[in-house]
This record gives sequence, structure tokens and C-alpha cells, in this order.
Amino acid sequence: MENEQELIRQIEALTRIGIALSGESDINNFFKMVLEEAINFTNADGGTIYTLSEDKQALDFTIIYTKSMNLHLGMADTAQWPSVPLYDDKCNKLFKNFASYVAHTGKPSSVEDAYDQDIFDNSGTKNYDSKNNYHSKSMAAIPMKDHENELLGVIQLINAYDDKGNITHFTEEHLTMLTSLASQAAIAFTNKNLVEGLEKLLYQFIKSIAAAIDRKSEYTGGHIKRVASLSEMLADVIQKDSNIYKDIHFTPDELQEISLSGWMHDVGKITTPIYVRDKAKKLETILDRIEIVKTRFDMISALIYKDIEFSKTQKQKEELIKLHDKLMDDKEFIIKVNTGGEFMRDEYIERIEEIYNFRYEANGKKYHLITEDEKKNLCIRKGTLLPEELEKMWEHALVSHEMLSELTYPKKFKNLPLYAVSHHEKLNGKGYPFNKTANELPLQSRIIAIADLYEALTASDRPYKKGKTLTETLRIMAFMIKDGEIDKDLVELLMDSKLYLKYAEEFLKPEQIDDVDIEAIKGIYNK
Repeated sequence: MENEQELIRQIEALTRIGIALSGESDINNFFKMVLEEAINFTNADGGTIYTLSEDKQALDFTIIYTKSMNLHLGMADTAQWPSVPLYDDKCNKLFKNFASYVAHTGKPSSVEDAYDQDIFDNSGTKNYDSKNNYHSKSMAAIPMKDHENELLGVIQLINAYDDKGNITHFTEEHLTMLTSLASQAAIAFTNKNLVEGLEKLLYQFIKSIAAAIDRKSEYTGGHIKRVASLSEMLADVIQKDSNIYKDIHFTPDELQEISLSGWMHDVGKITTPIYVRDKAKKLETILDRIEIVKTRFDMISALIYKDIEFSKTQKQKEELIKLHDKLMDDKEFIIKVNTGGEFMRDEYIERIEEIYNFRYEANGKKYHLITEDEKKNLCIRKGTLLPEELEKMWEHALVSHEMLSELTYPKKFKNLPLYAVSHHEKLNGKGYPFNKTANELPLQSRIIAIADLYEALTASDRPYKKGKTLTETLRIMAFMIKDGEIDKDLVELLMDSKLYLKYAEEFLKPEQIDDVDIEAIKGIYNK
């Protein structure tokens, strides 16, 4: 009856351990739990768990526990302990250590007296005992194997005790129960490694996709990496804030979700045409058509010179010279407006219209300076993109949503699509792709949005603009706060924590880093 109750207790313990192991995320606690239960099963004084080294050439100390010596060392503590080699220089198997013996044989084993056996070389055991005033006697070791019967590690126990406190041997029953425990531990460990491996693969895949998107453009390489970095920095600062965000504490999984969202925020740009994404000048398509326009100006200039030479009257000559001078002024003007700026004035639009309507007649032919399509592009009010090109650029957010929503994520990353694709949404509902409002945009989405905006304003590798100074950047963000577009608290945290400067010192050019009057910046939206 007593044996039956003990068996039931052990089965219940194994079941409890299996459940606990499968749910334990901390690898140090995982091995601690395994070793403690192994010691409890056998009433041993202590034990060690070894795990197979990455190169599979040795057993690494992972955790050590000896009750009588009050020795309890975790993974960090055992990192400096010498590993147990499994092979010599000629790749021959080494059996001289008890753990290496069990690792190679693949079978549970025990010895009644470490000083009186011929299974392994006990010199190392004697040396340890001598240095630590300890006496190793009975020992047991059980291999941990995965579902493919590949070695994962070894559980080794030392000095089993009987009910009277005397050192006794490890029984066959002990080895059977320890084998069951090792099997459960191996399954849980394998699953844990598999999950971690899949998550690592996901992260590596995401980073490789992001790098490919950045490399697609010769101008914007590094944008995604910088946005991800700044998102991580902001999340870290929020963790440490003792004011506005004092009640916000991201878990490690939530921090990783923010990081991954930063890496994936522009995945939709994989479908954005390069001629749109890299349109540095208004007239640029495959090439910058300004060269064609300049050729037309030069050709008409040559025709005017010829007509000046053969002018019949002084008045006609003076009028042609005046026309030529204006032509040269118009040429410089067109070259200037071909570079997109913040805003095109009405008088510039009118002047482009006049240049478009200009015709010069010579040799019975009429010559023009710019075509209708060139006029349309030159009249772009802000930047270098036409409305239809802007729509194509904005489309990347919707494509990102479609791509990311199709993927299946671990439960802890279920919000990744929302956070990633919201970086162009605005708190006032005037953003894209879904016109979300403030109450629909969680803090994580706002973090990615601020990181993307700050990076875009300061970036010096854009083909259509120079990177702005810190003052210019923060002034623009202040006006966006005033217009209800972005999160005031996050921008103030960016400024008050000096993160704006820390980022600048790492990523910006020295000439962009100026002295910022933070109070003046805040005054823009606090009026």
C-alpha cells in the first residue's frame, strides 16, 4: 500500500512537473525546476545539469545545486566553469568523466561508490572533493534526448540518502523515474528551443525583408533600421519616465512587439515603384527631364542669336536681346523650381504657365520650351510628387496592412499589424490608410508614428530634400501638435529626456545638430 501511494505521488509529481516545465519561459528557472525535482525524487544531496555545447563537442555546466554545501549556481554563475569535453583532438570519444560516459552510451547509469568503480576516471571527483571538503559517493546520471534521440544534455545526481540520513545507492526505481523526468524535460526543452528558434527566424526574416526594402532605394537605405532603433529608444524612455508614463510598464514581449513593428512599418514599400519612391526632382522619371528642357532653351537661344545677327532694325535687335535675357532668366527659374520645396507661390505657378504658352517661330516652325506634362510636374505645390504619385506612395501603408494581416503570429505579437501600419495615421483622423482617430491609436502605434516622423524630417539621405536641423524638425512637430496630428506627450518626452539629441548624435550630420530652445518650441502649441 505504501509503495502504491509512493508511486501515485511520483506520477502526480511528474504530471505537475510536465505542466510547469511547459509553461516556464525563463530558461534558468526551467533547469532549476528540473534539478530540484530530480533531487527530491531521489533524496539526493545535490546534482548538476549539463547541456550540449553549440558545437556539440562538450557538455557545458548549466546549473549546480548541493544542499549540504549551500551551493546553488545558475547559468550566469556556471558560465566560467570548464566544460566537460566529449572528444579528444582526434575526434575519439572520451569516457573518462561520468557525464561524458552517459552522454556517449546514451543510457542511465549509477555507481554505488565513485571511489570504487571502473566506469570512469575519478581523479576529477577526488580533486573536487579535496578542494571543497566534500565526499562524493553514490552517483547517477541520465541523458536528456530529443524526439530524434539526439543528445541535449545530462542530469547528474550525487549522494542519495536513506530515511535515516545515511548515504545510499541510487536504485533502479530512481533511474526509471529520473528517466521519465529527463524525458519530460527534454520534450519541454526541445519545444522551448523550437519556439525560440521560430521567433528568432521570424525576427531575422523581418530584418532581412526590411534591409531589402531599404536597399531597393539608393537614397533611403537605413530608414527602417533607424525607425526601429528610435522606436526601441522611445519605449525604453517610457519605461523609465516617472511623470506622464509612470504607470506604463512594457513586458519584454511588448517591447519586442514594438521593435518588430518598427522593423515592419514600411514592408508595403516593396510594391512602391522606384520612380515614385526616388523621385528627387519634379521632372524626374527614369531620368531627370530638366536636361531635355535645358536643351530646348539652348536651342531657342541659338535661334534668337541667329535672328539678332540678321536683325533688320535696331529696335528689332533690342527686342530680341531682351527676349533672350528673359529666356535665360526663365531657364534658371525652371531649374530652381524643378527642385521640390515646401510650397510653390501663386506667382511661380503663373510664370510656369507663361513659359508653357511661349512659342518661338523660326524657319517656318514654332518651338516650345516645356510640354503639358512637364508643366503639370513643375506646378507641384509641395515636394516632387504629383497627386497620383502621392497616392501610389501612400498606398504602401495599405499594402503593409494587407501583407501583415495575412501572417499568423505568436499570440504575444498579435497587435504587430496594427502598430506597424498606423505610422501615418493622425490623432485628428486626417491620416491614412484608415483615418483612425486618437482613441483608436494605442501608445505603441503612436511611438512608431513619432519615430517615423522624426527620422523622416531629419534624414539627410532623401533625394528631394536636405535633412533638417533639430530646431527645424521640432518646430514642425510642434505645429503638428497644435493641429492635433501627433501625440504631445510623446514629443515632450522626446525633448525632455534629451532623446532627440541622443538620436541626433548617433545618426545625424554635425551641421544638423544645433542648440534648441525647448521652451520656445513648446510655446508654439501652448499658446
